[in-house]
Amino acid sequence: MKPPTLLIVDDDDSVAEMLEMILRNAGYEVRRSASGEEALQQIFKAPPDALICDVLLPGIDGYTLCKRVRQHPLTKTLPILMLTAQGDISAKIAGFEAGANDYLAKPFEPPELVYRVKNLLTRIASEAPSAPLPRGKIIAVFGAKGGVGKTTIAVSLALALRLRTRQRVVIVDADLTFGDVAVHLNIAPTRSIVDIVRSGEEIEREMVNQVLLTHPSGLQALLAPPRPEEAELVSPDHMLRILDLLAVSADYVVVDCQTSYDDRTLSVFDRADHVLLVITPEIGPLKNTSLFLGLASQLGVNPQAISIVLNRANSGVGIGVSDIERVLRRKINFPVVSGGQPVVTAVNRGTPLILEQPKHPFVQQILYLSDQLIKQLGGKTPAQPAAPATG
Repeated sequence: MKPPTLLIVDDDDSVAEMLEMILRNAGYEVRRSASGEEALQQIFKAPPDALICDVLLPGIDGYTLCKRVRQHPLTKTLPILMLTAQGDISAKIAGFEAGANDYLAKPFEPPELVYRVKNLLTRIASEAPSAPLPRGKIIAVFGAKGGVGKTTIAVSLALALRLRTRQRVVIVDADLTFGDVAVHLNIAPTRSIVDIVRSGEEIEREMVNQVLLTHPSGLQALLAPPRPEEAELVSPDHMLRILDLLAVSADYVVVDCQTSYDDRTLSVFDRADHVLLVITPEIGPLKNTSLFLGLASQLGVNPQAISIVLNRANSGVGIGVSDIERVLRRKINFPVVSGGQPVVTAVNRGTPLILEQPKHPFVQQILYLSDQLIKQLGGKTPAQPAAPATG
């Protein structure tokens, strides 16, 4: 049986090394983090069995770290032991109010630390009412240059996932300044992400659900602000919180990203299980995509979690698949033929082509793309997967 994993958060290397040695000798697996921000990234990507954090940390302090862990639906029951040199009662109360389960003042004897950790894990396990909530998969759709058909791909993919799985699928228009998801789906933007962030309250799941708009297909949409100037009201923290809540309530969340590397887009990448990088066979998109792939790791994107979608693959503009793969040093995962006039007409009418012409080659390739993503992300495979049409 695998031993419990503990995450120690302390910026003092000597203290962290001492804690790690004590707890490893007691039979625990130990990870370390030197800041609250780094700890949150580790917790959300791979939650430990318990968190041991100091109060005084660079950036966000231990109290804030506890509060953020408690706000996240997937980690709100994570056992937390807070360590501090402040032994007075007011500091202890502040720790408990922030969400700590136990509080240990420095200095302490190693056996007491081991006892506290063991007792905390045993008590929390006995109180756990049920298994943790399942988490839906987040798919980010990004284009390193505008005009590559990113939104058409994102909307079509979201509808394909809905049609193939009959599960709950949400599309998020994260192109906050000039998002067009509402136009593609012919949905009146009566509510948007701005209604969530303007509430002034802590964002909760029910609040997000109330702002979603439902398409006749059953697809739900969280729309961009109706006015470009309202985009600045949405912060990276807002985006993280909203995606976390949507991932708890939906099976798939498709995010139509804006074509920029701002902090809000990076927050989407931070939560994404997979990134679809949409390109077209043109010099501009090819150059920008090459730069993006070179920066992927620095931007927090796992290169293994990126699939390249070549839109308008049959354009016949003199740049072939082999040329693109040589420049990008990556395989084209999903070539998609141009939808031509039918796609343009469908967008203008607000009736996606996938709902009107399911046999169209463009639609067949989008269905194939969705089927492959379902498999890659561990979802239920459709009974009759689509085959990629060549047009």
